[in-house]
Amino acid sequence: MLQLRRIAFVTCIFLLLSGCWDSRDIDQISFIVGSAFDKAPDGISDNQKNRVKLTIQSISHTPSDTESSNSKQKYQNISGIGDSKLEIIRQFALKSEHPGIGSHLKVTIISEKLLRDMNLQQLLSFHERTYEVRDSCIMLISKGVAANALKISAEVPSFELVGISANRYKTANLIPPMTHGKLQSLMEANTSFIVQTIQTHQKEIKFSGGALIKGDTKKLVGLLNEKEVKGLNWITGNIKGGIVKAKDPKTKGLLLYDITSVKNEIIPHIIKDHISFNVNIETKGRLNEDWVLAGNAFSNKFINRAELAIKAEIEKEISQTLKKLQKEYHIDAAGFGEQLRIHYPNQWKQMEKNWDKQFGEVPIKYQVKITISDYMVKGKKETSK
Repeated sequence: MLQLRRIAFVTCIFLLLSGCWDSRDIDQISFIVGSAFDKAPDGISDNQKNRVKLTIQSISHTPSDTESSNSKQKYQNISGIGDSKLEIIRQFALKSEHPGIGSHLKVTIISEKLLRDMNLQQLLSFHERTYEVRDSCIMLISKGVAANALKISAEVPSFELVGISANRYKTANLIPPMTHGKLQSLMEANTSFIVQTIQTHQKEIKFSGGALIKGDTKKLVGLLNEKEVKGLNWITGNIKGGIVKAKDPKTKGLLLYDITSVKNEIIPHIIKDHISFNVNIETKGRLNEDWVLAGNAFSNKFINRAELAIKAEIEKEISQTLKKLQKEYHIDAAGFGEQLRIHYPNQWKQMEKNWDKQFGEVPIKYQVKITISDYMVKGKKETSK
């Protein structure tokens, strides 16, 4: 009996020490951190409609020498072309020694040209199932070739893109990162939305503007420039920091308003089937610089003048954005429909399907309140006379 127990004990020890049967050494695995979708180049096949070029960026334990003779390069880019994502992924097995693991994917980039023709939900569905993409992965839209964003001058381009997208506390021109988790929720609800756009030039990257995605078609319908994105952020309250440039109406000197906080409220109204909105925006900040030679930063008259100039600039940005959304693209990417759903759920059910079309005719009033709470400029205390 004792002998049997000893044999069983030794057997258990050998089983525990054997490790996982399907384990692989880390130097035999590459981690996919970025992916880019482009339209296939012309001349690849007679049937070009559904052909896609997929580029993946991976990092591994050992440096790659596939794309560069520089042995210190920490990433590898591989591309494949086909009308099926499965077909493309199988091509990667012919080009890379190690299999890729997609659960560490950080960013997905899609070209503007491709997204104008292809449904975003269909484009990403197989990609997400194949690589088990996490909800935290962000999406960007490229104004040019999407794969070029994975070749910018950076230690690992995908990590650089994710890092730049987190700089919203420094600028009001960035759109909140569109994660795959949020993206799926918006597409399932057939809600229109906006995604950050990027452009590359000579291996340099710039985040500039936004791409408008139509809720019912899941396709790109238009672009907003940087000022229009900023106007949209004022409406939604998605501002953590940044600068507003204005001119003093009296001296025409430059004023720089440093944003420290923003509060917004979108209030819907339905009166006898007539829909309207009020947008209230409150912001506090500091006058970081002024180039007004005759200005006194502590003068009440000067501060009031500066607040009015900054308010006018913000209202101009909001007006330009609403004109683009309502009159040119007929798309609600600012969340007005969501506020209707919350405050008037029964009425919303009747107008939900045609909301983007109806949105173009809805009157929207906005009120902006500016408070300059700090003056990091020249001046002296105003004395009463």
